[in-house]
Amino acid sequence: MAKNPHYFSQLAHVEVYSPDIEKSIHFFKEIVGLDETGREGDSVYFRAWGDYFHHTLKITSRETNGLGHIGWRADSPEALEECVAYLESIGAGLGWVEGDLGHGKAYRFQSPEGHIHEIFWDVVWLKETGERGSIYADRYASNRRIGVNPRRIDHVTYMVAKFQYSKEKEFWKKMGLKNPDEVRIDDEIPPIGGLWTTANLSHDIAIFTDPNVGPGEATLNHIAFNFDSREEVLLALDYFTEKGFKSVMGAPTRHKADEGFFIYIIDPGSNIIFEFYAGARLIFAPDHGPDLHYLKDNPNDAWGNANPFAEMGKGKKLGLTDGVVKPVDI
Repeated sequence: MAKNPHYFSQLAHVEVYSPDIEKSIHFFKEIVGLDETGREGDSVYFRAWGDYFHHTLKITSRETNGLGHIGWRADSPEALEECVAYLESIGAGLGWVEGDLGHGKAYRFQSPEGHIHEIFWDVVWLKETGERGSIYADRYASNRRIGVNPRRIDHVTYMVAKFQYSKEKEFWKKMGLKNPDEVRIDDEIPPIGGLWTTANLSHDIAIFTDPNVGPGEATLNHIAFNFDSREEVLLALDYFTEKGFKSVMGAPTRHKADEGFFIYIIDPGSNIIFEFYAGARLIFAPDHGPDLHYLKDNPNDAWGNANPFAEMGKGKKLGLTDGVVKPVDI
């Protein structure tokens, strides 16, 4: 029987560190509208109403903000074993950890620029009952229209140091992910970023060079939640604005690479960017891409409101402009 040429089935969850976890809890429950699904130690667990696993976002209280880890579900129990053997063979493995709320034991590993990941198989399929339950058998929670109300987690984006993307590209290609889009300065030098997907989404993970990030700094850019339509993104921005938040990039816009319609909002507890997003292309052919994008064309913003790559070139980490509105006190 044919075998999938990758180890992962999907992005399962992302952990971020928050110096003010109470602000983060309020933001994700009351403003974003995620469901809290558990607490353990210094961590709180959330998911959107359309997610299936126990959680897709884990917020952990720490003195400094940042990325804790990225969690991936294996494609099968056998794929988990094969992935662990491969990671150990290339020296990227960090070892097994006990299961967290919502999943069984996981194997931790490190991508080339120092970002921490884990892969696991055993999961909790959390099907809500009562007030959170749904009449639809294929919904594991009801759509209660809380806050901006995204449907599901979509992807995560992180940054790497100058000249280091090629190592990440080789790593993820050998992990079996597809590369639908690639970002270049020109064709004579190595690419500076790209999108990577396990299956049909435009990307599960995006990786870009930031010349303001030092080697091995493992800098998170953003985590994205998805809506069914871009009208919902506009309604979300209305809601955020009513609550005192501003979009990092100003007006809503559309990515030239992947076509996603989006806004960026900062969580006031972690000071980390979250993207709210809809309408990206889907990719079904296993041999598609990469489609090429060039910095001169501003692949992040098709409508020309802001160019984070140009801002990075001016020394602004993550491409954030001086006009970024600070998170509000809530």
